[in-house]
Amino acid sequence: MMTMVFLLKYPVNMKKYIARFIVLGYGILLCLNVAGQSVEKLKEERENLLKEISETSQLIEEKKENRSDNLRELNLIDREIESREKLINNFRKEINQLDDQIEINQMLVNDLENDISEIKEEYANLIRDSYKRKGELNQLMFLFGSGDFGNAYLKYRLFKEYSRYRQQQGEILIESQNKVQALVKEIKQQKSEKEKVLKDIETEIIKLESNKNRKSKLVKRLRTEQQWLQKSLQEKQAAAAELENRIKELIASEKNVNINAAESSEFSDQMGKLTWPVENGVIINPFGEHRHAVLKNVTIKNNGIDIQITGKSNVHCVHPGKVSTVVAIPGLNKAVIVRHGKYLTVYGNLVEVFVTKSDIVASGQIIGKVYHDDSERKEVLHFEIWEENTKLDPEQWLLR
Repeated sequence: MMTMVFLLKYPVNMKKYIARFIVLGYGILLCLNVAGQSVEKLKEERENLLKEISETSQLIEEKKENRSDNLRELNLIDREIESREKLINNFRKEINQLDDQIEINQMLVNDLENDISEIKEEYANLIRDSYKRKGELNQLMFLFGSGDFGNAYLKYRLFKEYSRYRQQQGEILIESQNKVQALVKEIKQQKSEKEKVLKDIETEIIKLESNKNRKSKLVKRLRTEQQWLQKSLQEKQAAAAELENRIKELIASEKNVNINAAESSEFSDQMGKLTWPVENGVIINPFGEHRHAVLKNVTIKNNGIDIQITGKSNVHCVHPGKVSTVVAIPGLNKAVIVRHGKYLTVYGNLVEVFVTKSDIVASGQIIGKVYHDDSERKEVLHFEIWEENTKLDPEQWLLR
């Protein structure tokens, strides 16, 4: 009876270890999977920022020494500074993610090592007990020593259970040791990645300071052109106001037109997914109100975004729709307004237009070309999105 009690107590511990390893293994996969997804998202965001920085830097270098170009360069540098600050923040987020992963993995290693120590001690006790009972545990002696068949069968079952438990304890020991080795390797790799990211941050901080110094020199130079800057700003504001008035007039004239609910719903689902209106470009003037880069106490209001083109000057429709109108705006050349249910997309500063009022246009269809200024070597598209009378930030709608 003592033998039976001795043999039956171990499967309880075995079940405890198996349950712990299942939970531990699931925890490892869950934690690493969630963290891994987050790191991948950060890396995707980083690739987009690096691409934008590269395009902006290219545009900055392609310049002439005149005041218009200096202002354009200042806008580009502002955008590059913003992108570099986002990039540095991206790197820091990844550092935090890596620190969290390293901490989680180290906790799992410590837990596994404690389990390994307990299993080793229990396994050693099993081996010592087996040695002490080697005569009793001899299978034939074990069976022949039984008084009857029923007792012999019970002892046989207990013997098999004992042997199987010893084998499982050995397998659990090996499995836990393998997990520790894998986690230690993972920690080493994560620390290496962390060191690389820290070096990348240092590099970007140096470049950011260079951008800020360059901006400071440009601002100092442009402050000598106060009169020209104010005149240029007034012209741009007048063009923006004229375009806004024409859009509002269009909305009012189409007030009684039946708005297609399905088209509205389709467009609203495109938040962050719209194709860009140009193949390659950098946003140099963001949406909304912001301080003028040079003029003190002057606020600029932008109803859309201005995109400096880095590739072909073709302008593409961002979503299927119907051309509501094509208008001429002093200071913005021609503008095309496309309706998508209750939404409007506006494409300004076009020199050539390939569509007319009431045309049905597809997503990606070329609707015109951006005006090219030979004296200033600039091609800038002005792009807006409206939801009825509400102006929306196009940058939030375009695919990144």
